[in-house]
Amino acid sequence: MTTIPDYTERPWPPLRDLILGMLSLHRPMTFHGMIEADVTRIMDGLARLRRADRQAVSLHAVLVEAVAVAAALNPAVLTFRHGRKLVTFRDADVATVVDRKQPDGTRLPMGLTIRAAQSKDVMAIHEELRAALKGDLTRTAEVQRRRRLLRLPKPLRALVFRRIAADPHFLRRVQGTIGLTSLQRPGLDFRMVAFPPNPFTVSVAVGGIETRPAVAGGAPRRVLSLGGAMDHAVIDGAALARFCITLQQRLADAEGLRGLVEAAEPG
Repeated sequence: MTTIPDYTERPWPPLRDLILGMLSLHRPMTFHGMIEADVTRIMDGLARLRRADRQAVSLHAVLVEAVAVAAALNPAVLTFRHGRKLVTFRDADVATVVDRKQPDGTRLPMGLTIRAAQSKDVMAIHEELRAALKGDLTRTAEVQRRRRLLRLPKPLRALVFRRIAADPHFLRRVQGTIGLTSLQRPGLDFRMVAFPPNPFTVSVAVGGIETRPAVAGGAPRRVLSLGGAMDHAVIDGAALARFCITLQQRLADAEGLRGLVEAAEPG
């Protein structure tokens, strides 16, 4: 009698070796925290855009833009140690992740860097994210660089990752200057906080969106949980707090969506 196994097996995806390598860049002096942001206006604006244009603009794009603008206005979060110097980058090159479907039907997170995201509007960022999900990225310089890295023997690959961790210019080339990872999915409509690994000076993780009851006759509010990580060897709490205040206010005011919503509204 043949026994049917109660499990399945499939090959280890080589891409996960690259993910493990990036996780090894986590800064040892990292501290974590969380904030909440009122995203009622953002969610209402996205819904109005869908009704007006029948084209969804992703919340992911709105968050990338908000994090990038807040970082550019608070450059301490774009500052890295390089030997005996501190290097502050002008651009918020946001390293984020898209959940891309593989040829075998499985899904794997794929790293994507939105370069100089603080200088791009939400729609431009949305198109980059959409292209990463739908388009052929095999010929891009970043994907080719990552594939070359995967082909290296494991000990040599580890040396490369140590070099990336020590050199912020190298880190910027292969990853970016600030991190944003998102757990937000349809159905994640409850309070959930994620604390991200941190290869940068600051990384942000998007959690759940909870609907809070109306207070004193007002409308219900949509509140987003955000987890964060900071390299305390480089940045202190006061500087991070300024970044968080800017980010929270930009999200509450839906600043990145304002022009799109106004353009979509009839006459």
